Amino acid sequence: MAEAAAKKGRPRSEKSRKAILNATNKLLLQTSVQELSIESIAKKAKVGKTTIYRWWPNKTAVVMDALASQPGMQTPLPTASSHKEAIMMQIDKLARLLDSNNGQTIAQLFSEAQASEVSLEIFKDNLLEPLMDAIRYSIEEGQRTGEFRPDIDADLAIDILCGPVFFRLMAHPKDLDEEFREHYSSEAIKILLPSNAN
Repeated sequence: MAEAAAKKGRPRSEKSRKAILNATNKLLLQTSVQELSIESIAKKAKVGKTTIYRWWPNKTAVVMDALASQPGMQTPLPTASSHKEAIMMQIDKLARLLDSNNGQTIAQLFSEAQASEVSLEIFKDNLLEPLMDAIRYSIEEGQRTGEFRPDIDADLAIDILCGPVFFRLMAHPKDLDEEFREHYSSEAIKILLPSNAN
């Protein structure tokens, strides 16, 4: 009987979880991350605050999951023909994400996370680390095969490759446009190429 009750309870719990994510995404269309609250999410989703805290430790975690739940956010990139192409596709994906409606939400999340170590870790684990890990892998494999110069530190290269994209988001969001995307990745990748390949 207990097992049957548990099985009956799971769909209702998942339904509530989806309602929370949908409510968060809808609220983000109307309000900033700073103005968003667990109370407003709970009211919009028609659940109690305790239900939200059952799955997420704080607002940052809810917003990160809400962004990830949007259609297309988890779409894998096409298979690249080289490590150079793989990195260029990752940079383009990042630029497109930050130039989308979610760009300002991500900027606001990053800003708010500076005041909370827990929120900053959630932001890094859910957005930054997966991206950086993918680029780091391609850099190291490209160095191993001779596609990239061996003398550049992978972490420094990631900062150089991705830093300007985040800088545009924070300082000049209107310039994070299609023209920037068309030219930036092909220029940025040159820092990894041997001198005779430039």
